Amino acid sequence: MITRTHLLRQFGFFRIFSALLTILPLLALPVLGMVWLWQSEHRLTWLMALGGCALIGFALHWLATRGDMGSTGLPATESDPLWPPSTAPCWEKVERMAEETSLRDWPLTDVEKLALLGRKTLETVAGHYHPESSRPLLELTVPHALLIIERASRDLRKEIVANIPLSHKLTMGMLVSAQRWKETIMRYEPLYRAGRLLVNPSSAVFYELRRGLSNSIAGYGLERVKTWMLQEYVRKVGRYAIDLYSGRLLLDEATGETAPSSGDRDSQEAGSDHEPPSAEPLRILVLGRANAGKSSLINALFGKVATASDILPHTTREVQTYRLQREGQMEALILDAPGCDTDLFGEQALEKEALNADLILWVVSTVRGDRQEDKKRLDMIRSWYAHHITRRPPPMLAVVSHIDKLRPFNEWTPPYDLSDTANPKAANIAAAVDVIAKELDFPPDLTIPVCLAPDRLYNVEDTLAAVILEQQDEGEKARFLRVLEVRKKREAWEKLVVQMRNAGRLLTSLVR
Repeated sequence: MITRTHLLRQFGFFRIFSALLTILPLLALPVLGMVWLWQSEHRLTWLMALGGCALIGFALHWLATRGDMGSTGLPATESDPLWPPSTAPCWEKVERMAEETSLRDWPLTDVEKLALLGRKTLETVAGHYHPESSRPLLELTVPHALLIIERASRDLRKEIVANIPLSHKLTMGMLVSAQRWKETIMRYEPLYRAGRLLVNPSSAVFYELRRGLSNSIAGYGLERVKTWMLQEYVRKVGRYAIDLYSGRLLLDEATGETAPSSGDRDSQEAGSDHEPPSAEPLRILVLGRANAGKSSLINALFGKVATASDILPHTTREVQTYRLQREGQMEALILDAPGCDTDLFGEQALEKEALNADLILWVVSTVRGDRQEDKKRLDMIRSWYAHHITRRPPPMLAVVSHIDKLRPFNEWTPPYDLSDTANPKAANIAAAVDVIAKELDFPPDLTIPVCLAPDRLYNVEDTLAAVILEQQDEGEKARFLRVLEVRKKREAWEKLVVQMRNAGRLLTSLVR
């Protein structure tokens, strides 16, 4: 155990003496000032000024407190923007619980109560994800419980290293010694104050007044910092618990952001002669009915003939993958699917591709009035994602093709201002876009009219590509959760293989 003598020797008596010698002139100033006040008979004036300043300072502090209730200026843990929308109600519960937590009910000095508070936070999150279970905490696996302790400890270590000076030199023995010094000072302080009152009663009264005000101001700030720490404790435990119960917490250090999923490695290799990159590109799935213009759209996005167009019906007989790289912009995999109304692309294949997509372009032709099949397939995709609450639905855009074939048939003089009702072609394009957006439940700003004919290419680069870039952030969030889910399944199998192999070795060694 480290003693006071050991601490003094560690610091060095020579250093202590040099420090005292340096600050000696400054220490003498208050004494000399008191002597001067006594000799010049300004002592009473000084005491009145001291009391007045203390009262004004306390009043200003009180006013500042009223205008700044509840705000510490310290950072607060927030929800993860990559969480799926289904986590929002659970995070609201954690936030509400943090706001209602107070030092009066949960003192920081009571370790047992703090443990109980952490458990209540975990139960709040667990009850949200397992409402049918009477004991939702038992759904927690042992490795994940250890992982959440590890993550919380890691955060605490970072906070201490970043905010407490010389914390990297601080030992547990020093903390124990410091606590003993503090207890000793507090034990003898009443004797010092009583002695001061006997020797100099008037000075002692103002000392007590100043001491009380200082402790009040410092104590107020300390209370707020303690409250912040307590609420942060609830938020951090809640945040990691949401990660845990929503299945986003992997046991391996690597996250889903960098490593490509197994299915995507195949598609990347099929779409490029180069080695697959470490980060997985965005997967843009092009869907629609046969002859809607899907392959023509891909050709337009690439600026060249990248795939057979829809000159012949049912040209695309399986999902084709292409790598799209725009200079200084995103890299993406474009997946061209067969017509969703053909036997080449059934419901099972559609579900597989839709759940592996980060952005969906639904191509719909203006010259086909029967859109029940489009609506049916789109509703399927939306319902699949509604059942996968741990996933974030990818953004979907409606690409309205064949607008050059609207009335008047022989008129084609782009660009068109769709708000110009005096232009029959523009008015018909606007009406078609409005009808399709309503029938297929697409927002109007995500329903883009285009012309994909090679000699009439229109609105692809300047509008559609720009909207795709605007949706890139949402697509990245969907990609993160998709890759995480794939990695989670892979991790479960890898762990099982390792555990079975180690168990086999143990049994073999026992037999020998």
